[in-house]
Amino acid sequence: MPFRTGRPIMLCLVGDSGAGKSTLSRGCLEILGKDKVVDICMDDYHSLGRVGRQERGITALHPDCNHLDLLAQHIRLLRQGEKIFKPVYDHTDGTFGPPAFVTPGPIMLIHGLHGLYTAELRRHWDVSVFLDPHPTLRIAWKIKRDVGKRGYTREEVIRQLEERRRDSEAYVMPQRERADIVISFCPPDDYEHNPDDSRLNVNITLRHPIPLPDLEEALGMGGKKSGGTDLTLMRGDDGADELQIRGRISDAATLNIENRMWDHMAGARHLRSNRLGVYQDVDVQRRSNPLAVTQLVLTYYLVKVSALVLKQEQLHAEAAAAGGIR
Repeated sequence: MPFRTGRPIMLCLVGDSGAGKSTLSRGCLEILGKDKVVDICMDDYHSLGRVGRQERGITALHPDCNHLDLLAQHIRLLRQGEKIFKPVYDHTDGTFGPPAFVTPGPIMLIHGLHGLYTAELRRHWDVSVFLDPHPTLRIAWKIKRDVGKRGYTREEVIRQLEERRRDSEAYVMPQRERADIVISFCPPDDYEHNPDDSRLNVNITLRHPIPLPDLEEALGMGGKKSGGTDLTLMRGDDGADELQIRGRISDAATLNIENRMWDHMAGARHLRSNRLGVYQDVDVQRRSNPLAVTQLVLTYYLVKVSALVLKQEQLHAEAAAAGGIR
């Protein structure tokens, strides 16, 4: 049974604005359970509201526009199992609401712009993920979100993207090299004529010390009709593996991969959900096989890290008990 550790498992999602952090965060909540996951957006730690940023001529992507020291302090406290009293940023109007208490849960999911920016922040994560979608997708996602949910016009979003470009390249994108896992959604060749986000290609770079299990057996089940080369796992000599998922991967191939992965998470099979790969496209719920596999990979690392932390806690307790006997 995972997530029984004495301290929370710390998961960090980092990426530029519109990279899909909220979508992946909601997926984690759906799969792992809202009773297990406490979700915090790093935007709550902005030091200036929307009007203040405009007056100062600074973007939210600049580290000076964020209370990173306070964020690091709160992350440290949450990892220790302590409650925090945090600021709250309201995206609907760009102002700050009343601060709120947060009690840590079994999994702390922290997502935002600067989670890997400082060494102090980096040392607290059990699993860190950088979302790096193709620019075509990120721009389209940001426009759809900000116009539909945050009250911007399309022209304002496009202007904001240009204003933020330099800070993104200087402060956000370099964090890609610090992440345990890099997830890149990419449009297939026919995307311009068939813009279907449920069939995006996904490239995942895996640098976490825990390896992903071999998937050859699952890939071979059912022959080429079940997937074939639509999913490829390449082991890197430098310790960085590459998982490539084609947007056209079939339901049968996806099911085979799911079965194989859950075989490696026997103690977590109760988490298996038909919500895997489900996402909200404006007012319509849709399902994506590539997203399902991606979410399953992330779930695998959380389950394995939880087991590792629990084992370490047991060894420490045994060592402490042995020391007391002496």
